[in-house]
Amino acid sequence: MLKDKSVAARIACILIALGIVVVALALPLPEGLSFPGKMSLALLVAGIILWVAEPVPFAITGIAIMISLPVFGILPFSASEGTTVWLAWVSSVIFFVLASFGLSAALLKTKIPMRIVSFLLKFAKGNEKRVIFSFMAATFVCSMFISDLPCSALFAGIAVSSVLQIEGAEPGKSRFGRALMISIPYAACIGGQALPSGSSMNIMAMGMLEASTGIQISFLDWSVICTPIAIVLLFVAYFSVVLVHKPDPLSAKTLERIAEFSANKEKFEALDWKVLAIFVLTFGLWLASNWTGWDLTGIALLALVLCFVPGIEVLSWDEFVESVSWNVILLIGSVQALAGGIRQQGSASWFLQASIGKLAVGAGLLVVATAVVVPLIRLFIPVGPALIGTTLLPLCMIGETFGISPVFFTIVVAISASTSFANGLESASMVVHKYNYWTLVDYFKSGVIPTIALMILHATVLLPLVTMMGY
Repeated sequence: MLKDKSVAARIACILIALGIVVVALALPLPEGLSFPGKMSLALLVAGIILWVAEPVPFAITGIAIMISLPVFGILPFSASEGTTVWLAWVSSVIFFVLASFGLSAALLKTKIPMRIVSFLLKFAKGNEKRVIFSFMAATFVCSMFISDLPCSALFAGIAVSSVLQIEGAEPGKSRFGRALMISIPYAACIGGQALPSGSSMNIMAMGMLEASTGIQISFLDWSVICTPIAIVLLFVAYFSVVLVHKPDPLSAKTLERIAEFSANKEKFEALDWKVLAIFVLTFGLWLASNWTGWDLTGIALLALVLCFVPGIEVLSWDEFVESVSWNVILLIGSVQALAGGIRQQGSASWFLQASIGKLAVGAGLLVVATAVVVPLIRLFIPVGPALIGTTLLPLCMIGETFGISPVFFTIVVAISASTSFANGLESASMVVHKYNYWTLVDYFKSGVIPTIALMILHATVLLPLVTMMGY
């Protein structure tokens, strides 16, 4: 990233982005597109350049674009009626993400993740490959309920302090250590796909879909559609890691210690039971929302409130504040504002009519192209919210022309935004990379097969599942 390079390089990147805006100002208006519409597309292109190169933090780029919207008449700061910058910025997604940070912090204080690992290691029976799958399965399960980043960091820490330390696996040399430490962020991202609660990208995409089309995906429907695909991907990722990195056998000493570790059942204390009860209640209410109609974000906020209720108090205010990533919060809001401006000015519609609309593209080809191209775009746009904000609405509009449910595009974009098997620079993978067990090339090699599998699954079975659920 340019942020690690010279000040001159970073300034040059910013000047390039500004140059795009200046050139757009000078260009004549294309037929059918207004001046604000033209400038919204220019800001989009400039934003992508800055998000890819990152001369300044992601959130700062988002804020700069957001405050530029009124300058070019794209969205006003204030108005008696209609959408403003501030209304486009604020949404239920922001509050869901805030709640998820708090709930993740509460779960990480408990023995629940360690208990899951201990339970699964019983079935490893001393086989190094099964040990890897045990850690993947534990990470997968926890990541269905908490964010990918803390989940990946948690289980990487458990792996380093337990089986890798016992084995004496040397960073950079141990094939077992390399395979295990790559498999953990893979599993964290895959688990985040299965349920809406697994990733803030899921909620953001669902929110944008509802705001633009009125279509609401229920918690249960998302789970029924995405969980089977996630389970298949989990096994594919496991086989890929084992095939590519060929983990070396574990020593007899390590096998003995693993048996002791898996037999260890440290008793739950009051904190553990309280957090478990909150998560069970929350999950039950999320499932019931399919019939009650209760809002997923409202349920998440209720769970967060319960964490602070006297007598429960599983989280302190300082712990909650420390868990919140304001970079993520500010970025999501800014991208939503940009997407709102593009939608209001009709820029996406114009672009589609001027490009895709003139091509002889069939529905089947569009489905396959979306499944293949969106994950590839993700490799070059390192920010999940930016991918959603720039691709979701245009794809939904294209799909409407061919009678394809926008739910299909929502799921493809959301999952691509939160998952990149080949790019080791993602946050969930970088918290594991710091242990130096693998290189970016190692990560890419084992990520090719899962990436292809993701594309194939989305191109073949996703749309039938979406249709089966009535969308």
